[in-house]
Amino acid sequence: MIDTLINVYLPHFFDWLIETSLMASILVGFILCIKILFRNKLTPRWQYMLWIILMIRLLLPWSPDSSYSIYSLLSYSSSVSEVIPKNMPSTENIVNIESDRKVELESNSKMVTKTSEPEVKVSSEKQTIFSLYKLALYVWLAGVIILAAITFLTNRRLYSYIKKQPDITDEQVATVFNRCKQSMKMKKAVSLRLAGKIASPTVFSFFRPKVLLSKKHMKVLNEQQLQYVFYHELAHIKRNDVAVNWIMYSLILLNWFNPILWYAYFCMREDQELACDAYALTFIDKEEQIAYGHTIITLLEHYSYQAPSLANLSRNKRTLKRRIVMIKKFQKKSYRLSLLGFIVIVAIASLSLFNARATEGKEKQEDKVEQSKDAFQNAIDMLYGTEENAKKEYHYSARVYEQKTDYIYLAEKALTKDEFQQYIKLSKEIINIQKKGAPRDSDYESTFFREERLSKADRDKLYALYDQAKPFDDKVYESLNYTVKEAQQHVDFQIKKPTYTIEGYNLKNENVSYFIKRRPELIINLEYKNGKGNYAISQSQVFGESKDTFSHQFILPENIEQYELEGNQIFYATDHSDSNLQGMKMIVPAKGKDSAYQIVIINHSLEKQGEAVFDKNVNKEELEKVMLSMLK
Repeated sequence: MIDTLINVYLPHFFDWLIETSLMASILVGFILCIKILFRNKLTPRWQYMLWIILMIRLLLPWSPDSSYSIYSLLSYSSSVSEVIPKNMPSTENIVNIESDRKVELESNSKMVTKTSEPEVKVSSEKQTIFSLYKLALYVWLAGVIILAAITFLTNRRLYSYIKKQPDITDEQVATVFNRCKQSMKMKKAVSLRLAGKIASPTVFSFFRPKVLLSKKHMKVLNEQQLQYVFYHELAHIKRNDVAVNWIMYSLILLNWFNPILWYAYFCMREDQELACDAYALTFIDKEEQIAYGHTIITLLEHYSYQAPSLANLSRNKRTLKRRIVMIKKFQKKSYRLSLLGFIVIVAIASLSLFNARATEGKEKQEDKVEQSKDAFQNAIDMLYGTEENAKKEYHYSARVYEQKTDYIYLAEKALTKDEFQQYIKLSKEIINIQKKGAPRDSDYESTFFREERLSKADRDKLYALYDQAKPFDDKVYESLNYTVKEAQQHVDFQIKKPTYTIEGYNLKNENVSYFIKRRPELIINLEYKNGKGNYAISQSQVFGESKDTFSHQFILPENIEQYELEGNQIFYATDHSDSNLQGMKMIVPAKGKDSAYQIVIINHSLEKQGEAVFDKNVNKEELEKVMLSMLK
């Protein structure tokens, strides 16, 4: 379970965090520009609401795409790999569940020797001990743990200190406090407590809020000034500022590496004070506004540290000037009604809470597609010609010709213009040499190219060409490496993870494999293991027998049981001839915008091949539970 958390879920969360942090940084810049542009037109309440949009952006686990997003306007790219390069994908072998047979990830120059089965490639990562990505991940995690520990200990000490302070029993002060609560229609139970060493009046806690007031202020402030103080502090409670501070501070801890968000947090706290002043002033007569301002100045002489669990005054000179100007010009109607404020908030939310659409401008995209078509078609003409010519010249069947041309299509997309030209030139030389190794007047489907038919000079030249072409092939395969999140953008169904896991099994690996097509046919794989065996779940479009994992494993139709389960077609089979296998396939019908797709589970026992030995926890009923949990 810990391995799964560290190796699967934590990297996914880190990728999302980096992407979200980048978008939030752009949003901070946008908010600051709006605040400058509408400096004297947006009331404090609405300026503070701008930061709430930022908080929502940081909290969103997912949002739809929009061409009107600010991230589209700024040509924002959501690829985390541009920020922190992950390990380069490797072309390691993968073990077939049925036996120890291996599907090799070969370069295109070698693919010509195998045409009886579709080529399958798997997206994977090198299991290196050290990488820049992992280093960044662990440094981030260490930073979060350290800052969270400091925050916890600081607030625990603060809580213990405040808990020891007695309630204020002074009759005059308590009377003013209760009168202010009644005036503001305070529904929460709010206590009034001595602040001890905390210098400025403060609100502490969210669930059981307390207004803290020092003995010094009880002596120097008159009844009217106490009323102003209580209105301000109770305004923090009415507006749930302590809760907002905790949420925002927690988000900042997760994004501790981003100084822009730290700056945004302090700006939010400043705007929070102005918004709180504005709310408090709605309960004060107009002629008393100047007196309220003088009281604020007096209190700022006794400044207190800003902790997320506290809602207290801000001493910043720039903020102080803004507060005094706002208090002087405050109009009660402006707090409640502001059409401009509402329009600005809705507009910014619409522009910032949607992700950038992953497309280019229409004209630019059309030009690129047209150029791509020309380069691709010229390459096909140079290498193979028409399908009829390829059959006559190279003995390619229609299926092989399709595989070859599809790969060239993907290569053109993955390589630069110069790289693609070099690659096509090398491929042409490779094909010409391989042609010598295939008997003439034969069916290429049944008679494969053999290197032993070549002279030593041709073989040496062929190997040298393979080596030269390999970096280009590697780049093509690299472009086809998808994470599960990225794969969702390329399939016509919703990728699911089972909410039910068979007892004793943990998710150990997830990857995306594919069949090479112009639009690669992706297979999302989840592997669960325990000490005795494993079961692998794959999700893909509905395949025919030549590509279907279930059909490859269970060949004899008489061994396959077919039935319906909650309206879905189910296939179940076992095989103990060579290895202990049981499998289940479910065809999920099309629904709405989602196409029909299939889920396949293959259970492989590692004990006593050829005998009916399975983990007792893995049976037909358990596989059905896993299947059904993926439909929820």
